[in-house]
Amino acid sequence: MRIYKQFFLSILSLFVLVSCGDKAKRKANNVKTVPVYKVTLKDTIVSNRFVADVHAKNNVEIHVRIPGLLDKVYVSEGQKVKKGQILFKISDVELQIQLLKAQAVYKSAMADLRIATVEREQAQTLFNKKVIANNELELAKAKYEAAAAKVAHASAEKKAIDQQINFTTIRAPFAGTVDRIPFKEGSLVENGSLLTTVSQLDDVYAYFSIPENTYFQMIENKSLNAKGDIELVLPNGAVYDQKGELKTADGEIDRETGSIQYKAKFHNPQGFIKHGTSGKLIISEPISNAILIPQKAVFSIQDKQYVFVVKKDGVVKMTNVTIGNTLDDVYILNEGLKNDDLIVEEGTQSLRDGDKINIKQM
Repeated sequence: MRIYKQFFLSILSLFVLVSCGDKAKRKANNVKTVPVYKVTLKDTIVSNRFVADVHAKNNVEIHVRIPGLLDKVYVSEGQKVKKGQILFKISDVELQIQLLKAQAVYKSAMADLRIATVEREQAQTLFNKKVIANNELELAKAKYEAAAAKVAHASAEKKAIDQQINFTTIRAPFAGTVDRIPFKEGSLVENGSLLTTVSQLDDVYAYFSIPENTYFQMIENKSLNAKGDIELVLPNGAVYDQKGELKTADGEIDRETGSIQYKAKFHNPQGFIKHGTSGKLIISEPISNAILIPQKAVFSIQDKQYVFVVKKDGVVKMTNVTIGNTLDDVYILNEGLKNDDLIVEEGTQSLRDGDKINIKQM
């Protein structure tokens, strides 16, 4: 019986040893080999991009102020004009006739005024000599005042027609470029009709909005003091060859959009950029001693970002990080890691906090 008992104990011991060996072997086989990344401080440049609407330095619609026939078009679409240059002429034949009539009425009123002036002076002399009564003098003065009022009315009528005639000659308000001209010579134009638009394009302004949080971050980094370092990306993806300069902003944050508006000035000597162009602005800001890590090393849990930091014993620790900016394939961190930290670069989805890893040699 004792022999059987010793044999059974020997078999059980052997089974335990084999089981422990298998367990240790399985545990060793479960240690994953993953690539890691060593955190180093680097100087870099962050490019902030903003959608922009481009406006001409001046952009004025030219409207008809007096209806009539468009008698003459002196310019063509896309033509550059000088300040005061004649653009259009509306027929003023009927107005010239009205002016002649108004001038005749004015001259007649002036003649009546001169007669009334003489009569008033004569009445004053006779009254002083006590030849006529006071009521006759007052009557002469009233006739003079009535004649003077008619002169004033006739003069106003003549000036009003003169002004209307001036409106028939449309001039450029400033040096610029003529836009599309919808009416041709001989067209009947109504009061308020749009004849064209003149744009001053030697300089253009790109208006853009900066989100509130980005605004304060850029203020802290002093990147909103950009002088000639702003790039404009055109709709075709090309970068405009002139650099922009940051200009004034709104005085307050728009509470509805949570942003503040700025504008950037660009020289446009060839008039290449037109009023109404859309594009994107790039404002670059240098950052010293930045912590850059691969985007694939970061994973999210409930709106928070984490990485696996590798300890000296090869055990990984899940560590919360705060992302500041995003570049092409890396994140710039605000906090969470320090120089020389070792983090898991790939394979984070298969790891758990406290797992032990082998470092993959790159």
